[in-house]
Amino acid sequence: DFETAVQEFWSSNLASPQYFIIAGKGPYEGAVLSMDRGGVHEPSSPPLLRLSKENNTWHMLQTNDDMTGTPQDYRRPLENSMLEDSVQTQVRPEWVFAQMHGVGLKDMITVFTWIAVPETGFHRTVLPNETWALPQTSAQGGTSSALERSFLAPRSLAKL
Repeated sequence: DFETAVQEFWSSNLASPQYFIIAGKGPYEGAVLSMDRGGVHEPSSPPLLRLSKENNTWHMLQTNDDMTGTPQDYRRPLENSMLEDSVQTQVRPEWVFAQMHGVGLKDMITVFTWIAVPETGFHRTVLPNETWALPQTSAQGGTSSALERSFLAPRSLAKL
């Protein structure tokens, strides 16, 4: 479950600093964990941050710097400004992809974009040269063999 996942990650002893974005199936089940090495949470590091209906926090943005610190580039302030002009009812996978690949967030070193909806099991991996279009199908009418071999293949395509 979501809460167990958050607590397990938060208490992990990691070899290097990392950010984890965790989403659950339920409303407002979202968290950003800024992790330090050695299982220690440094005082200068951001606390565990969560979505919150009570605080009207329906979105969070994690770039390659601490959310509570001074931005190291233009991406976080620009995208946060765009999110402030957005409403929660706009959010769907295609909208998230447009945000992530639009002016401001995507940069030349993006290796892939992965978007998931835990409530439905939907997820999609998009490479830098790809668009949001549905996966291509093979001549036999199925999904491409590369997608079928991927550990990120949609559940309906995964071979059991």
